[in-house]
Amino acid sequence: QIFDISYEDNSFRVIKPDISYGGICDSELNINASSDLGLTPFRISATNQELFFLNNCTELRSQPPPPAWAPVNCSDGFTLPTSNSFTWLAGAYKPNDHWSPVPGGCRVSMMPVLGYEGASGADYGRLMQSGFLLEYMVGDCKACEESGGLCLINTTYDIFECH
Repeated sequence: QIFDISYEDNSFRVIKPDISYGGICDSELNINASSDLGLTPFRISATNQELFFLNNCTELRSQPPPPAWAPVNCSDGFTLPTSNSFTWLAGAYKPNDHWSPVPGGCRVSMMPVLGYEGASGADYGRLMQSGFLLEYMVGDCKACEESGGLCLINTTYDIFECH
């Protein structure tokens, strides 16, 4: 779903309502909220933050996890230290960043989220439900609109056109 369209910033917020975080302790967690972007004219905004899901961290049994990692409250309603699953809200979204090896031998997945002041990995449910920001390129829309035209997207070719 699309919310908060900003024509000034050429951006809008996207929420994927079918994302479920109830099974986040599943070691086969597969969340890809941005998989449908493909060849569209949209890009994930650097305003977003990276929310990491760290599952099956088997090598952490003998050492504590880093302090920024939040234990995940599993589907039975209790924080299970034996689940070895965590969330971590990292810094700004960096699409071309190469991930460093994660301590603990964890399986890692990541999704962009719009953070907020004071948010941490423990707030993963609220962060996921708030969605993430997309930006779009408008090309020569300003010149089009100044000439009295209407700038629209051609969905066949995923380009902006002046009408």
